[in-house]
Amino acid sequence: MTRQRLMVIGILTVIVALFVLFSSYGVFTRFGLETDKGTLNARIAAERHIEDSLRAEMHRLATDTTEIERLAREKYGYVRTGEEVFIIKRDQRP
Repeated sequence: MTRQRLMVIGILTVIVALFVLFSSYGVFTRFGLETDKGTLNARIAAERHIEDSLRAEMHRLATDTTEIERLAREKYGYVRTGEEVFIIKRDQRP
C-alpha cells in the first residue's frame, strides 16, 4: 500500500472512532443515559411508595371514623363535651 492510502485509512478510522465515542449516539452518551435511567427508576419507585401510602391514608380516612375524629381533634381543635383542653406552649428560645 502506498503512504497516501495508509494516511487516508488512518484518518477515516480516527473519524469513525470519534463518531462512535462522542456523537449523540456514541458510547459516552449511552453511559450517561444509563446512569440517568437508573436515577429516574429510583425516583419512580420512591414516588410509587408515596402514592401507595397516600392511597392507604385515603382509604383509612374514608372508612375509619376514629381516624377522622383524631384528625379533627388535632387539626381543628375539636373537643368532646365534658373534655378539658390543656394548651402547652413551647419555649421559643433558640
